[in-house]
Amino acid sequence: MKSDNENHKFKTGDNDMSLSSRDAVKIINVALTQQTSRSIDIISKHLDPGVFDNLDFIDALKKLSISSKFTKIRILINDSEPMIKNGHRMIELIQLLTSSIEVRKISEEYKLRNNAFSIFDGKGIIYLPHADRYEGFANFNRPRLATELVNFFNEVWEHSTPDENLRRLYI
Repeated sequence: MKSDNENHKFKTGDNDMSLSSRDAVKIINVALTQQTSRSIDIISKHLDPGVFDNLDFIDALKKLSISSKFTKIRILINDSEPMIKNGHRMIELIQLLTSSIEVRKISEEYKLRNNAFSIFDGKGIIYLPHADRYEGFANFNRPRLATELVNFFNEVWEHSTPDENLRRLYI
C-alpha cells in the first residue's frame, strides 16, 4: 500500500478553483451536489459541520438521493461520535435514505491519512490536502483526477466497515 502522500500529491489544473475558506468550500460543495445526477463519494474525518451540516447541502443531497433508484452516495469517516454528540443534520438523512446513502468507518490502516475529498459523478472534485484546513481546490470537470481519487476511495471503502452508530434503529 502506498502512503497517502505518495498517492495524493496533485498538481492543480488550469480550470481548478482555489479554495481558501470554509464558506468557499461550503458553497462549491452545494453547487457540485446540485449538479450531480448519480453519485457522490466523500472522505471526511467526521463530516465537517462547517461544510456538510447546512440546509442547502442537505436539501441538495436529499433531492439527489430520491431522484433515482440508481443514486449512490458513499461516505467514509473516521469517527461519527462528533456528529452524534453535536446533532449533525446528516444523521437523519443517512438513517432515512439507507438505500442510497451508505456510511462506513475508515479502517485503522487508513486513518492516518490527512486529506479530505468529494467526487461528484466521477468528474467533479473538491480536494483538501489537509482535512483540518479549508484550503484546496475544486473543479467541476476533472475526470482523470476524479478517477484516481475514486480508485483510492474504493480501496479504502473495501477495507472499511459500516458505521453502526449511524444505522437506523427500528423500535
